[in-house]
Amino acid sequence: MIYFEELTNTRLKKPSSMVAGISSKILQIRKESIKQSLSDLNTIGHRQEYVATVDGVMYYDDSRAENVNATWFTFQNIVKPVIWIAGGNDRNSDFKDLKSIAKKKVKVLICIGKYNANLKKTFQKDIKDFYEVENLEEAVDTAAFLAKKDDIVLFSPACMSDKEDETYIERGNLFTKTIKNLQNECHQ
Repeated sequence: MIYFEELTNTRLKKPSSMVAGISSKILQIRKESIKQSLSDLNTIGHRQEYVATVDGVMYYDDSRAENVNATWFTFQNIVKPVIWIAGGNDRNSDFKDLKSIAKKKVKVLICIGKYNANLKKTFQKDIKDFYEVENLEEAVDTAAFLAKKDDIVLFSPACMSDKEDETYIERGNLFTKTIKNLQNECHQ
């Protein structure tokens, strides 16, 4: 079952495929090489990236979505309600563009960090289950406790980290590591 629509825009993909096909004929490149190259273009680390399924719950890393627009795009591609892990430093963020779509697609919001006043103000009336936690590991533990089979847990922060030197890669890797540890605990 597909829970995210394909990231690439079909209108953009067809010309790329056509150019690749014509180029391969001219340069006599094998179809397998072209196919692999095109699939590599569609893989972006920490962007709507499936991590694992633990006890029937699917976990996705979207830590690259460090702004409202990126998270909005992610929600556009989600086809079922999620437990959304967001937050960090939201002091300069305006979440009003996410409000209507989050109301439809988010069943639980878990905010990480200490600077989430804007997230709280924007969503606490529309999203019934709202939690504030200290860090990402606690957010994953909370999500795992609340999630039921076939739920999706999505880490899409919608803002920068509240730690000045922490990148989306580091946050995504921490999320992935925490999910893998959770997976190991469940299988012992």
